[in-house]
Amino acid sequence: MSLSYQPLMPGQSGWQSVEVPVGRGISVSLDVFEHVSEHPGPSALVVAGVHGDEYEGPAAIADLASRLAPQSLQGSIRLIPVANPFAFAAGTRISPIDGINLARVFPGKEEGSPTEQLAHVLFHEFAIKADYLIDLHSGGVEYEFLPVAGFYGEARDENPSFRAATAMGLPALWQLPETPGVFSREVTRAGKVATGAEYLGAGRLSKEGAEAYTRAVQSCLELWQLLKPSGSLPVAKARVFTNDWLLATATGLFQSQQRLGDQVRAGDPLSAIAGRRGEVLAQIIAPHEGVVLGLRSKAHVAEGNWAVLLGRELS
Repeated sequence: MSLSYQPLMPGQSGWQSVEVPVGRGISVSLDVFEHVSEHPGPSALVVAGVHGDEYEGPAAIADLASRLAPQSLQGSIRLIPVANPFAFAAGTRISPIDGINLARVFPGKEEGSPTEQLAHVLFHEFAIKADYLIDLHSGGVEYEFLPVAGFYGEARDENPSFRAATAMGLPALWQLPETPGVFSREVTRAGKVATGAEYLGAGRLSKEGAEAYTRAVQSCLELWQLLKPSGSLPVAKARVFTNDWLLATATGLFQSQQRLGDQVRAGDPLSAIAGRRGEVLAQIIAPHEGVVLGLRSKAHVAEGNWAVLLGRELS
């Protein structure tokens, strides 16, 4: 696939608009900030806006691009604040072009739907050419998360994905589920080091979240020796959790009975789902002890939607 993209020479930095043809006579423009140091070193890709209703990541990347001092960097870094411009323009989780969730179709298809072709370009033209990936998310319009940094594999210092998540300095670490098609998961399977993060959501832009993400990316760049150390790397490890979302078992109004960060015991009520007459259609009960890492924020829920993310703590 031919892109209107010219990699920069050593010592150069700046923004480019990269035109990506995605089939059906459609193209999309990606904003890409790149810095290439005069000094050789590793390479990193930082991406946000895979979902179009998540805003802390794009704000942090724009801020980071303005803060990075060329003389403090070595190697190369690429920043993409909005990876899914179609969904971002619509403010939706999925693309209005083809109704597909970009975060479930990596590594994409060169001859697929527009979203699959976009995934193919992001994966093959950007991610695979880097040593490291940071994929910044939030809960979007429908969900909200306790701030968490995600990793793949074991919660061990020998695991570079876990070390990167720890370096982000967020209050909790989440052993990410092996969900096919997720950007960071597929990049990890391709032999690269990847981490991802979630921060609040509910369609808002948290100023604190954007600032936390800026610090988190800088810390990872220091860990990977792309950025000169500032002495700011976290010294204490966050609590570490595993588990995937509990799903809604009925369609109706989601009524949470817990808050983000609440500690619950097995058997505690997590939420109820009510019908239009107020009748309780279903209840979600904690299957084990844990901490509420994520909640649905949109009141209407459909059967099978994410409802509650109850993290089980790892020792």
